[in-house]
Amino acid sequence: MAFYIPPPKNPVETAFLVGVKLPGSTFEDEKENVDELELLATTAGATVAGSTIQQRTRLDGSTYIGKGKLEEISAAVTEKSVNLVIFDDDLSPAQARNIEKRLGVNVIDRTELILDIFSKRARTRQARIQVEIAQLTYAMPRLRRLWDHLSRQAGGIGTKGPGETQIEVDRRKIRDKIASLKRELVRIESRTRERRKKREELFNVTIVGYTNAGKSTLLNRISGSAVAESGRLFSTLDSTTRRVELPGGAAFLMTDTVGFIRKLPAHLVASFHATLLDVEEADLLIHLVDASSPRCAEKISVVNDVLHKVLGERAEKDGGGSIPDLLVLNKADLIDAEAAAVLEQRYPGAIRLSAKTGTGAGALLGEIGARMARDTTLARVRVPASDGRVLALVEEMGRVVGRDVDGEDVFITVRLRRRDVGRLEREADLTILHDENGRP
Repeated sequence: MAFYIPPPKNPVETAFLVGVKLPGSTFEDEKENVDELELLATTAGATVAGSTIQQRTRLDGSTYIGKGKLEEISAAVTEKSVNLVIFDDDLSPAQARNIEKRLGVNVIDRTELILDIFSKRARTRQARIQVEIAQLTYAMPRLRRLWDHLSRQAGGIGTKGPGETQIEVDRRKIRDKIASLKRELVRIESRTRERRKKREELFNVTIVGYTNAGKSTLLNRISGSAVAESGRLFSTLDSTTRRVELPGGAAFLMTDTVGFIRKLPAHLVASFHATLLDVEEADLLIHLVDASSPRCAEKISVVNDVLHKVLGERAEKDGGGSIPDLLVLNKADLIDAEAAAVLEQRYPGAIRLSAKTGTGAGALLGEIGARMARDTTLARVRVPASDGRVLALVEEMGRVVGRDVDGEDVFITVRLRRRDVGRLEREADLTILHDENGRP
């Protein structure tokens, strides 16, 4: 679904960016937001001709920025031959209409821009469905604005009455379409969960982080794969998983996920629930941070906020439990010793590395191996020899390292994931064995 129609005489979009500083924020904060908006616009294929940040005590209900600022932007639009104005925050349908009428060019907001990028980057059926659901959800309250576009471009669509009727028809069609897409997404999620069950015996490491932190580069460095790397935002929408073997034969799965940004729309997070299942089902989250960014602390906070939303459902099911995480400071080759010392003091226990050069990768693998060891335990399970179901369950849930038969009982020594101990205890007589090294 297209939210705006590029002018036919000038298909190359020249954009002007608009940010607003409200009480409670600083100009530095909004400048960072607008800088990121520029990266998003460039990623979408636009050329940024300029930007402005307005300080306001409250937003204007009609034009968001007020008539005076709108006149200033109108002059910039004419002077710089701008055909697209992008606002850093969401506009209401009425605000967007009023601004477009005054400026005479297409007007979009941050969410529309992100959705446009996502629609271009989606490759799998799952990602395309997730993007379409997000687009339709965003478009539904803005149908009148879309009708205005059609009227201006095509020379009118009739009287107001039929237009109103058609909007209601379209809304019903959109609701039906969203429901249909969600049903298909549930089916895809079901198949995805089945595939994941087959690999549950392996430790799952999922990389999360701010977009462009180097997640794909890290996956390639650790696994030896060749996942596409890019300096652009949102180069990855679909999760990519690779098997990694540690010295000694132990193995784990590493997954690269979609990056996060500031002001990530809530409905977009919800639509990408299927992709973010990798986060929910991880045994260890590697929170990758661009250590060379002057605002890395803020980006850490942004990612943590999104993770809190994503993991809310799991936390409720687990009684408030959370997934262990490991902070990894990437791009260490781009910072000096003084900056590195500050980061080490601020984030004790974090691992510094350069995914590009490989420095620090060994330390990361060592820590993953240690986490894997702590994630498992050795147990002895007594199962009646005639109970084939429980015998099969033991072999399915763990790695059998010993087996003895005593009369009608089978005693199985098994290496179990700690998360599976409770389930197996409900099915059989289980005793935890403690060995000196934590390994069989």
